[in-house]
Amino acid sequence: MAAISPSELHPRAGSLPSWGRLLFLALWLALLAPAAPAHPMPKSFVEVRVLPDRWQLHLILPADRLEAAFVQAQLVPDPGPGSDARPQLQAAAVRDYVNARIGLRSVAGPAWEQHVTAVQAPQGQLDEWRVTLEALPPAGATPDQVVLRDEVLIREIATHDAVISLLQDWRGGVLPSQPQLLGSLGGEHHELLIERRAAQPWRAWLSMVLLGARHILEGLDHLAFLVTLILTVPLQAVAGRWQARAQLRPAVLATLWWVSAFTLGHSLSLLAASLGWLPPSGQAVEVLIAVSVGVSAAHALRPLYPRREAFVAGGFGLIHGLAFSTAIRELSLSAGQVVAATLSFNLGIELVQLGLVLVLVPFFIHTRHWVWSGWLRRAIALAALSTAAYWAVTRAMML
Repeated sequence: MAAISPSELHPRAGSLPSWGRLLFLALWLALLAPAAPAHPMPKSFVEVRVLPDRWQLHLILPADRLEAAFVQAQLVPDPGPGSDARPQLQAAAVRDYVNARIGLRSVAGPAWEQHVTAVQAPQGQLDEWRVTLEALPPAGATPDQVVLRDEVLIREIATHDAVISLLQDWRGGVLPSQPQLLGSLGGEHHELLIERRAAQPWRAWLSMVLLGARHILEGLDHLAFLVTLILTVPLQAVAGRWQARAQLRPAVLATLWWVSAFTLGHSLSLLAASLGWLPPSGQAVEVLIAVSVGVSAAHALRPLYPRREAFVAGGFGLIHGLAFSTAIRELSLSAGQVVAATLSFNLGIELVQLGLVLVLVPFFIHTRHWVWSGWLRRAIALAALSTAAYWAVTRAMML
C-alpha cells in the first residue's frame, strides 16, 4: 500500500477547508447562473377567428408536450424512463383529446356547440400538431364577451403555457395581418375572457388597404408585369421596331388606356373570385402570370401586338386578379364584407400602381430620345423575360 503523505492529512497553509471550497463553489455557480442561457419551455398557441356565423380556433401544439400529456392522462402507454421511443399518437385520439379540453361559451351561458374540422400531424421539421375547431354561438346571438376554456396540455403539464391571440374579427377591425394578443393561460388559470371591440369597420377597411398595398409590393411578378407594360408607353411601332414618339400627348393617353385596362381586368376577376363566382387561384394561374410577364417583356423588346396593348393588358389583368383574390377568400367573410374587403384591398393595389406609374412614366417619357434609353429598355426587358421563364418552369413543375 502506498504511504500517505502528511500533506494529504493536513491541508497546506492558506488553503480552504473542504466546507470552504464547497461554499466558494456555490457562490461561483450562483454568480454564473444569471448569465447561463435559458431554455424556454415550449408553448402552445391558440388563434381565434371570429367568422360571420361561427368562431374558429386554430391550435398549434408542440408534439413532445402533447405526447407527455397523453402519457400523463394514461391515453397511451408510458415508454418508461430512459427510453428513446416516442408515443405514437393517432389523429382521431388527438381530435377527441382537444375537443374535450377546449371550448367557448357566452358569459353566464352554456357551452357552445363545437366540432373539430381538421387535425394535422407533424410534418417535416415542424414537430407540432395543428388542430382546427369550430364553435357555433347561440342562434341569432352576436356575443361581445366570450369565455375561452383551454385545458389542452395545461391540465396534465403544470408548467405549460398557452398563448391566446385574436387573429380575425372584421367588426372590430382585426385581421390576420395585424393579430391582437389576448393573453396566456397556464397553471391554475384555464379560462380567459375575450371582450370584443366595439364596431369599427374603418379599421378593417384600412387594414385591407394596407394588405393590398403590401400584397403587390411583395409580388415581384405583378410589379414586373406593370413595369414591362409601361416600358413602351413613350414608343411607337414602326416597321417592326420601336421608335420614340414625337409628341407627348399620345404617350400620356397610352398610359391611361393601358393601366386602366389592367386595373379594370384585375378588379373584375378579383371581385368575382372573392365572391366565389370564379374558382380559387391555383398553380396554373401562377404559371399564366409568369407567362404574362414574359409576353409583356418580349413585347418591350420587339412589337408583338402594337396598338392592342390595352386589350392584352385587360386580359392579363383578369389572370392577375385571380391571384389577388386568394388573400380575401382565406378570410371566410360574408358577402357584404367580401365586397367591402375587395374594394379596400383593390384600393391598396391601385395606390401602389399609381405611385409606380407617377415615378416611372415621366422618367421614360423624358428620356425617350436619349441614346442610352434603348439599352436601358432592353436590359429591363431581358431581365424580366429571363426571370419570367424561370418562374414559369418552376411553377409548372409544381402542377
